[in-house]
Amino acid sequence: MDAAGWGVAVGVAVVVAALGAWRLQRGASVAPARRAHTSETTADAQGPATADGDAGGGDAPGQDAIPSGRALTRELFAAAVEVAPTGGATPRADEAAYAAIAAACAHLLSRPQFQSRHLPRRPHLLPRLMRALNDPEVGLDQIAQIVGEDPALSANLLRIANSPYYRVQRSPVESLPRAAALLGLDGMRPVLVAALLQPVLSSGSGPFGRLPDVIWEHTRMAADVASRLVRGQRGADEALVAQMAALLHGLGAIVVVQLLRENAHLAPDPATVARVLEEQAAPMAHRIAQAWELPARIEAALDAQRGEAMGDDPLAGALRAGRMAAAVALFCRAGRWTPEQGLALLQAWADRRGVDGDIEAAWARLHADE
Repeated sequence: MDAAGWGVAVGVAVVVAALGAWRLQRGASVAPARRAHTSETTADAQGPATADGDAGGGDAPGQDAIPSGRALTRELFAAAVEVAPTGGATPRADEAAYAAIAAACAHLLSRPQFQSRHLPRRPHLLPRLMRALNDPEVGLDQIAQIVGEDPALSANLLRIANSPYYRVQRSPVESLPRAAALLGLDGMRPVLVAALLQPVLSSGSGPFGRLPDVIWEHTRMAADVASRLVRGQRGADEALVAQMAALLHGLGAIVVVQLLRENAHLAPDPATVARVLEEQAAPMAHRIAQAWELPARIEAALDAQRGEAMGDDPLAGALRAGRMAAAVALFCRAGRWTPEQGLALLQAWADRRGVDGDIEAAWARLHADE
């Protein structure tokens, strides 16, 4: 058997072993049915949804019950997984089952065959546009000309520029030069990067039908907060890097969803799906950053998202703060907290972790399109 054959054989063996362990564990426990989006569902899989206590309920938690950012994001993603009726019972995740499934997913994600099929290709205009955006001698008209070479990118940029989040006038913007003139260089940068990196989302039926859209909305918000926090401390160039790092993290999560869609037997319940996403999105985003030959500090910031600690890297800290803010904002939209409660929670979280930057201004921006 050649090397490629051995690789496939090993991959099959890992998945079979993982599934065997999962089935043995799954048969041992069944929990009462409950809504997929409750905090209890997430807590069943990986412990309390907070760093110091339960954050569930309609009231914003106090200082002694500030949610963990990773747990809150897991809960958000678990809520977007549709659970088919199972006669009044929902499979209950446990550590052994999760470990087996996560190991199988990690192995599949690392296989060259999967990456060659699903790893997003670097946008062919990305190097030129990044150089242009960082060159003070390049004007907006030149940037618009570069974008105009790619009809799909041009259409996506105009769509984003006309979205409630970015639009600067009531009437629609219908041309690239007009968009560039209205947005200016500082406004054009985030719109262009968002247009470059936004994946083609395939929503639809099935348990993962809504999940890609939820992930990308969370990603968009996280990227905006991260870039604004960095911009206030380190300037516009680093803000662009922060935005790209956050968007890549979301792109990595979308790739993981694709894997789960193709191997639905690997994810028996919403909490396990959310945990796999939380743990595998950053490594996959790192692989994308490497394949695209992006700056090493983006890879480092993505690696730092695997844990809960803020660390010393301002870029990594801003990315974590952005992901937390986005999760809180989306729960506010769902009615869990009021915007005032969400801001109080986010500020308490930021104070405890020593986050620099204007949290209140970033929060206001998240609600600008409502």
